[in-house]
Amino acid sequence: MDDFIQTCTGCGICREACPFLIEYGSPDEILAGRPEVSFYCTSCRRCDTACPLGLSPSAALSETKERLVRGQKIPPPVQKALNGARGFAKAGHGFPFAFYKSAETVFWPGCALAANRPSLVREICAVLSRHLDTKIGLVLDCCYDPVHGLGDTQTAVNALQDINKRLQTGGVRQVITGCLNCHKLLSLYLQDIKVVFILDLLPAELFEKKWTSAAYLHHPCPSSSWEGTMQAAQDVFSALSLPQGGKKLVSAGPSEAICCGNGGGLSSSLPSLADRFLNEIVEKADTDTVVTYCSGCQNRFLNQGATSVHLLECLSQKPSRKKVPSALGQWANRFMLAMTYRVKTVKFLAALLMVLLVLGGVYLTQQNVFSADAMTALLGRHPVAAPLIFLCIYAISPSLFLPSIPLALAAGFFWGPVWGVVFSISGATLGSCLPFFLSRYLFQDAVKSKVPIERWDWFQDKVSRHGWKAVAFTRLIPVFPFNLLNYLFGLTPIPFRHYLWSTFVFMLPACIAFVAFGSSLGELILRGNIRGLVTGIVIAVLAFLIPVALRPFFRKIGGNRDETIEDHPDKPRQS
Repeated sequence: MDDFIQTCTGCGICREACPFLIEYGSPDEILAGRPEVSFYCTSCRRCDTACPLGLSPSAALSETKERLVRGQKIPPPVQKALNGARGFAKAGHGFPFAFYKSAETVFWPGCALAANRPSLVREICAVLSRHLDTKIGLVLDCCYDPVHGLGDTQTAVNALQDINKRLQTGGVRQVITGCLNCHKLLSLYLQDIKVVFILDLLPAELFEKKWTSAAYLHHPCPSSSWEGTMQAAQDVFSALSLPQGGKKLVSAGPSEAICCGNGGGLSSSLPSLADRFLNEIVEKADTDTVVTYCSGCQNRFLNQGATSVHLLECLSQKPSRKKVPSALGQWANRFMLAMTYRVKTVKFLAALLMVLLVLGGVYLTQQNVFSADAMTALLGRHPVAAPLIFLCIYAISPSLFLPSIPLALAAGFFWGPVWGVVFSISGATLGSCLPFFLSRYLFQDAVKSKVPIERWDWFQDKVSRHGWKAVAFTRLIPVFPFNLLNYLFGLTPIPFRHYLWSTFVFMLPACIAFVAFGSSLGELILRGNIRGLVTGIVIAVLAFLIPVALRPFFRKIGGNRDETIEDHPDKPRQS
């Protein structure tokens, strides 16, 4: 840093290239008189490319950040941002968000891509595997770039050394990155492991266009260190045909890499200055669509109200995303993505738990704990707690894809036909609403990825046109996968109030039927009442006949021109 101050002539040329320097002065002035404002440097290196002497003001400013962090001389807004960055990175580096599926070659998508488009991560792994004709592993971890960018280099280096050990232990020889910030740090700190950015590997013919009007290619600021990567991105962008309005791109050179305002944690420590960086890009683009290859930049553009496409989204047949998930939604996406790849372990643990439950159940049955009389007496001693526990179990079961029919039978068995129906329909309705909210606000991509796109388009069209009638039909006809539909309805535009009342009303016949049958079994087993058994069976049969009686009504919904849900040959079926 001292050498830089002595060599810098203070010509001011670099100031013209950077909103930060325009605001606070030339680098030599900042370092000599106001070193604390160096935290607001995004480290985008535009000053480096502008310097006629070939100096690196960004390196001097980064070194100043490190000194201030070591000396605990951090402005309060920056300290708050640094604390948040440390917490974010630490969470992403540990269970349950970090995940290593090792192979000689692994894909490292980065936090932002995994948080915003988890389904795309899975698709990219498949594309890489086909193109490279080899097994592709997956690493979900945080590279600590937010911490590194705010000057806490030592914490970031310690984490990266741990990452290096994990990768080497797994036999990883090559890491393909989907995030340029991750690419920057992994290239610096990984030892004996090759680091390659994904756009440097994949040919342009694998990509499909995701925009139809004029588009502008934005080069994220880390790309200034890799002109080859900038050129690769430009080649892909140029190869995508644009039938309307052509395209707008910039030359692939370091001076054309522009920071969106996220660099160095600026959007957290000084949002007003970060917005000036962002506005510069939007004004320069002056087009309908901003194309980039950084998920963090894409988030900034989308939050600004612009249309933005990530180049990696062009590897998928699905449309590009239109909005940024909430913070909770992003963490949920990362969690679900990691859990998807842990499914084998989860299945093993679930099987082990099931075995233990069965063995425990056998033992308790031998001890006469589960006899009908004992259970009835237990429920009688807890008239309030027992129904509440039952409702909680019923509300959670559909979200976990557990069958609900045994619960409805149990409600009738222990509480009779009246209270059994009350508890059962309440639990079933709650159980339908929970996955509805989970898919609508948290797990959109995870749920969509489970359904073929043709069936999803058909299903969404039916719900959009028929609304509550589509809900009613699927609730009345028991052949549909009830638990999956709860999640799928959350992704459709149907208002929640319509979903709620139609679910409640049209699940009632089946609920009455199962509860009545369960109650009749209770009458027979607990009281030896054969007449009660017959009565319950009759009620159950009558309740099951209600959907049959309503079938002509639902056939009439679509008329002669539009098929109804039941007429579609690819309708989802109970597996």
